[in-house]
Amino acid sequence: MHSPKIHTFNPKNQTSDFDVYILCKGLNSGKPLENPCPNCFVISCKNSDDMDFYKTLSFGLWKAKHFHQFLTGSVIPFIRISDFKSTIKAQAEAVSKDKYAFVQDVHKVKLIERKEKQMYETLALLADVKKAMMYRHFKR
Repeated sequence: MHSPKIHTFNPKNQTSDFDVYILCKGLNSGKPLENPCPNCFVISCKNSDDMDFYKTLSFGLWKAKHFHQFLTGSVIPFIRISDFKSTIKAQAEAVSKDKYAFVQDVHKVKLIERKEKQMYETLALLADVKKAMMYRHFKR
């Protein structure tokens, strides 16, 4: 497995289709992003397989709150690029030994999150129904 180029995002630089954007400021540091923002790192991969692997790896590390130990800053916490690079490199080597099991576990976590979101939406609907039932009595 090759080591990808990791750098900070600059809108002036050219982007490729195989770039993974990772949030670098705030308590969600390490979270993979769909679109770049000024406060993110870029993992430049050579192909879509590497892109999927690093996106999945960063999602797993973010979900496990692995980057919290590297946060610095008193007002707005952030992660240093050197800490991010070393963590990604070390974890990529460790995970690549059993890549299939890792991908399966991340897939299961995503399914659980999807189900959790559906439950929250159902609870919100039930709360609205309760409000509506009570509101019709007080509106008269």
